[in-house]
Amino acid sequence: IKEKVSKEEAESLKSKLEEVGAEVEIK
Repeated sequence: IKEKVSKEEAESLKSKLEEVGAEVEIK
């Protein structure tokens, strides 16, 4: 789990993870 990432980086990671079927929640 990565914390303190920028919104842009978080969205990028979220997209990559969702491509492989992971569910991602950004708090």
